[in-house]
Amino acid sequence: MPLQQREGAPPDTALLMVEDHSQREQMQRLEIETAHARLIRSMADRLAHEIGNAMVPLSTHQQLLGDKYKDPEFRASLNVALADGVKRVSRLINQMRLLARDFSGTREPLPLAPLLEEAFVEAQKQQPVNSGRLLLDASVQQVVVAGNRRALRDAFSEVLLNALQANLAEAKVLAEAKVIVRVQIADQPELKTKGWTGSLGKGPVPTLHIDIQDSGEGFSPKAFEHAFEPFFTERLVGPGLGLTIAKLIIEAHGGRITILAPKPGQSGIVRISLPATN
Repeated sequence: MPLQQREGAPPDTALLMVEDHSQREQMQRLEIETAHARLIRSMADRLAHEIGNAMVPLSTHQQLLGDKYKDPEFRASLNVALADGVKRVSRLINQMRLLARDFSGTREPLPLAPLLEEAFVEAQKQQPVNSGRLLLDASVQQVVVAGNRRALRDAFSEVLLNALQANLAEAKVLAEAKVIVRVQIADQPELKTKGWTGSLGKGPVPTLHIDIQDSGEGFSPKAFEHAFEPFFTERLVGPGLGLTIAKLIIEAHGGRITILAPKPGQSGIVRISLPATN
């Protein structure tokens, strides 16, 4: 920067300014490391809580095993506790694997109706009983999506399980619980993220809006705002990763997942938007 300069002559003096970025970059790295540490602490806390809940009935039965093993009622209770504990821990392990998985694998055309039916069976396995019914609107029957079959099945399964769990806990209500799926086709090419444009080639890519509606009381205002955040849950059971995993998978397929704005007295609707395919 010239400080003094005679007309038509080079500057007599100049000021050289040197800015040290190392401290700022160090602070940025520290902020990232701190955020990662908070996430790891949160994950460790949720994992410990979930595994601890699964271990309580197992520990109780283990302490009584020597005295009550010949009791038929105790053995039946032990069997239930073992099955439930294995189911909960296995689900947790599967969710951790899904979070670490790369979803950029082979894409193939997938008829939506059988994919949803398969995902619903997987969701039912996570319930105490195979409760609820899946009702597919006629609009679903002819729809084909493209993607990784296992990944999309897991994403739909997490959303369908959330819909099943949204129903009240009474056995009668569980037996009558309905999950309704409808499809709308939007002409606007709104989903072209991450280079994924389906298999239609050039031109606009129609968007499939797949609406999954439960028969519960709808999302609370808090859940509407935070449902897709890791470890958010309003239930006593589960680490709160289901919708987070679904969001990761759907976005990896160039789509989007949202909760439709709740209306008084309306049950919850989760919308999965994906590029259409032939």
